[in-house]
Amino acid sequence: MMMEIPDASAGSAINTASQRRRLALVLIGLVTIPSYTAVFPVFGTRIREYFDISAEQYGTLMGLSSFGRIPSLIFIGLLIASLGTRRIVTLAVVGTGASFLVIGMGGKLSTFQAGMVAIGLFTAMGGVAIPALMIALYPALKRRMFSVQLVASAAPAILFPFLAQQMLVWSASRGDRAFADVLFVPFIIAGAVLLAGGGLLAVRRQTEVRVELETPSAIKPRELLNYRTFLIVLMIALHGAADNTVYQFLPQFMETHFQRLPLSTAWAVAGHALAYVLTRSFLCVLPERFGQRAILTLAGPIGGLTVIGTLWFGTPTMVPVFYTIACLFFAAEYPVLVSEISSQSTGNFGSVLAAGLLASELVTFALLKSTGRLADQTGDFRVALSVAACGFIAFGVIAAFAGFGKSASASNGKTDG
Repeated sequence: MMMEIPDASAGSAINTASQRRRLALVLIGLVTIPSYTAVFPVFGTRIREYFDISAEQYGTLMGLSSFGRIPSLIFIGLLIASLGTRRIVTLAVVGTGASFLVIGMGGKLSTFQAGMVAIGLFTAMGGVAIPALMIALYPALKRRMFSVQLVASAAPAILFPFLAQQMLVWSASRGDRAFADVLFVPFIIAGAVLLAGGGLLAVRRQTEVRVELETPSAIKPRELLNYRTFLIVLMIALHGAADNTVYQFLPQFMETHFQRLPLSTAWAVAGHALAYVLTRSFLCVLPERFGQRAILTLAGPIGGLTVIGTLWFGTPTMVPVFYTIACLFFAAEYPVLVSEISSQSTGNFGSVLAAGLLASELVTFALLKSTGRLADQTGDFRVALSVAACGFIAFGVIAAFAGFGKSASASNGKTDG
């Protein structure tokens, strides 16, 4: 009877799979923490009172993160291609933690502004590098892994708005000092956790996956400079600008438009996160390209029209409910669009996604500032928010006319031709 010799290659494969799984879990845990910024829309009115700023200045404050994102998104493709995804992810996590500490420990409008710029710089870096790393870990599950990362970042934002609402209630009768504590102290705690997580990524060794994930990837300009890439960039910009602007100002619309709110603004903010979790969790279990074209062409228009109708005809109770329903639709379009990016290298993926996010930041800042200015002048957020919601509708129209979501073979044939 012959003894069986252990298969070294099988053991190595199991070890590699285990390391990939552990690294993915660490990443999923870390992306949940920056979602604490979901408290900002709920705190919006109180922040304006605390710092004595107008709605336009509040929009500018929230939009300052765009200025940090811009340089990050310009260079992130080159950074990933030259240094590798894992190093950039580590830098993004550590930098985000430091940014949180700047806001929490500074306690002033000037440090708040500086912290917002820094948050934009490093979260934008992570917003491209982390999904790129997740996809590198499981390249056959591109849409699923991207959706998992988005779900992880959105899930805590379901609870944070209600936490913010309770902190507002607690601090309401205790003055500015108490509000300063509930606003700034959690940022110190979150910043410390992120720094610890970044340190873990920096010292952790994944010997079996290190070569794949940290090998530089060449960027191929010829594959990037075509009409398909331009439309993807435009659609990412439309989705991001519409989503961020409506999300940031909807609570203030509710507070100024209705005399009484049976459901607090926290319900709308949390509903946004809940919808994103539900929709993107559903995407996680679908086959890679199932329903691709229907999602790209219909989800945005249905969600955008629902938002517009709710703004103009909704009751105080209907606004958070129908806003959540709208989010169920347009939450699907972004991860599905990302799966349309057919770059064959990590560098190309990062470059296309970064270009779209960069365009999104520019449009978002303009919409945030103009929405606040129009609200200051008219006392009504409806017109500006309706314009923002049209971004979702335009997304679906472009997808329909450009033929996005068709079979991969048909799409490639059209592009190559």
